[in-house]
Order: sequence, then structure tokens, then C-alpha cells
Amino acid sequence: MRTRNNIMVLDTETIGTFGTPLIHDIGFTIIDKKFNILHKDRFLVAELHRDARWMLRTSEFYNQYSEDYKQARKTEKIVYWKEIAETIVKLIKEFKVTTISAYNLQFDYKAIKYTEQLFNREKQCLAKVLDQKGKNLLCIYNLACETILRTEQYHQFAEENHYISDAGNYQTNAEVCYRFITGKNDYVEKHTALSDAEDETEILHYIAKNVKKHNAQYGLFYNCWMKAQ
Repeated sequence: MRTRNNIMVLDTETIGTFGTPLIHDIGFTIIDKKFNILHKDRFLVAELHRDARWMLRTSEFYNQYSEDYKQARKTEKIVYWKEIAETIVKLIKEFKVTTISAYNLQFDYKAIKYTEQLFNREKQCLAKVLDQKGKNLLCIYNLACETILRTEQYHQFAEENHYISDAGNYQTNAEVCYRFITGKNDYVEKHTALSDAEDETEILHYIAKNVKKHNAQYGLFYNCWMKAQ
């Protein structure tokens, strides 16, 4: 029997601009309230990884990891976006997911919206699920900046390891946050969707386990880093 009120933690890898991010890799975990992983999956978007691979090369960020994706295309599922979206929606229903989360949720939300407009304009089923009032949207980035990343312990960690931006602000990205909670100071994100979603799941678990008396706020948040300064 499926437990209720489960959480999906997702991550997207994109090309394009910050304002128009187009997903080429999407991965996610589905966890219960005890943080048991019930399901996890990853899809490469066929419109880009099969039909228009040249578009991927327009992204400098993608080019950094192109060899990794060359290998991934041999083993991972390459699926057209319409089927990806329908599969994720089906899994949300099957596993009784009521909360959808990501480390920087406003960006992933924007990426899903834009990708649906281009590749699934008529239906946009996944975008509609995100907008349902019964679904909670939980930004792990906002939660981290309101809790563990604003502590003296983290500030000391950031100063000792030079995790300070050129503008003098404490860095708050997922990679640095993961280093802080695990003590793995040489950890480098793989920047593939499922691997990053698994990291973000660990961050959420750490906050839930170690932060007491904090009521998580739901919704989309911007400039979360300011809360950690």
C-alpha cells in the first residue's frame, strides 16, 4: 500500500538562457515522510538528445559535461517530452505525491513551463500539476537559507573554506550546502539531473532531522541567498 503525502524532489539540467531554460535532462526521487526513497528515475529529452543534438552544443555549460552525456545516451532513457511529462504526472498520482520540491524551485518551475510550451503546448500536463492548489511547492534553497545557511556554524565554515562571493556574500548553492552537511569538502556536483536530485534529497533530509521548530513555507521564492547573509 502506498503511503500518503509523499514528496518528489526533482532537478533539471537545461540549455538556453536563464529566462528561457529548456530542459534536456530531468531526474527525481520520490520519498516518504521518513525519507525512504520509494522511486527514482531520469530521462534525457529526445527532442534534444536525439532530434536536435546540435542545440545542446550552443550551451557552454553543457559542453563542460558533453562526454558524460555521450556515455549517458548509451544507457539512459531518451524519451520525448510529452511522454516524460505524462509519466511524471502518472507517478505523482501513483505514489500519492502532495509536495514537489527542488533546491532552486523557481528555476526548475520556469524550465518545466518553458519546455512544456515548446514541446507539449496543447496539453502541458506537468505544468498544470505544478499549478494545482492541492500540490505544495517546497523550495529547498529557501528552506536552507532560512535555517542551516544562516547559522554561525555555516558562516564560519564558509569563511574557513573561502566560500565567499566576489561581492563578499556567503555562497549558498547546492554544492556548497551539500559539502557543509556532509563534511565532504572536496565534493563536486555531477550536474546530471538524478544525481543532483539525490543530493538535494539529502539536504532536505538533513534539515528535517536537524532543524527544530521551523515551519516550512510553500511557494516560489526569489533571491533566497539574501536570507543567509
